[in-house]
Order: sequence, then C-alpha cells, then structure tokens
Amino acid sequence: MLKRSLALAVLLCASACSSLPAPNRASSSLSTQQTTSSIGRGELATVQRVVDGDTFIALEGTRRFRVRLIGVDTPETVKPGAPIGCFGPEASAYAKRVLAGRQVRLVYDVDRYDRYGRTLAYVFVGKTFFNLDLVQHGYAVVETVPPDVAHVEDFVAAQRVARASHLGHWLKCALR
Repeated sequence: MLKRSLALAVLLCASACSSLPAPNRASSSLSTQQTTSSIGRGELATVQRVVDGDTFIALEGTRRFRVRLIGVDTPETVKPGAPIGCFGPEASAYAKRVLAGRQVRLVYDVDRYDRYGRTLAYVFVGKTFFNLDLVQHGYAVVETVPPDVAHVEDFVAAQRVARASHLGHWLKCALR
C-alpha cells in the first residue's frame, strides 16, 4: 500500500510539473482516469478482437480496421518468425480482459496511420487511458515514434515508477 501511495505521489508530482502542453491534443496527465473533457475528441469504436497487447481489430459501423497503440510496446506474441517475448502472453491476456468487446474512444496524434496501414491511437476505455495503464502496470514499455509524442513524458514517468516498483515484466523478465 505504501509503495502504491508513493508511486501515485510521484506520478501526480510529475504530471503537475509538466510544462509542455500539446495544442489540439488529448490532455496529458499521469492518471489513467481522465476527465470527460480530455477525451472528448476522437471517435468511438468497438474492439472486435485483441491481436496482442498493443494491437487490436476495431469496428466503427461497418468499417473494420487494425489499431496500434501510440507510444507503447508490449512483448511479441504473434509476430511471424519472432519468439514469444517475456511477459508477452500476460500483456496480451490483460489487453483481452480490458478491451475485448468493449466500446473505446480512439484519440489521434499527428500521424493517423503507421507504415503498415494500422490506425495509430491513444485508447480510452471509459475514463481510463489504456496506453498509460499498460505502462503503469508493467505490461508495456515506452516506444515513441515522432511526431506522435503528445504523452511521452507521462509514459516515461509511469515506466520509471513501474520499473522501480518491479511491476509486471520489470519483475518477471528483469534477470533474463
């Protein structure tokens, strides 16, 4: 309990000290619980299937498309020719538990698509900022690709706390 309180205090302090607000982007806050106004932009979609911890198939009306979470990377579990990464199955299972069948809000940054044609998005499940949630629980690490960096400071701060607290893959995979 003390570790969580300390981690929350560090996260809130880092959030309050952030001095680079991004115009026309989603609000930058280390809390996974966002206010309704901070997630007002973007589009609603339903998660049809989770591919792995950082990718899913979404439906918006009759349009079906692949979504890649911005700013985070989970260990591989389905990439052809690649070994299953340490803590990958756990990250995928968590994403399935949180996202499968749920309506989500997709919020975009500068680039709308990656080089593979996937939609790039920050994902909100209700008021929870899922990209940040993955990092905070040790299911994902920070992986930013400019110019999509609206929440990089939040992700880096959350990763520091998760690593120091030995959460998720920071505990299981640290010695590998």
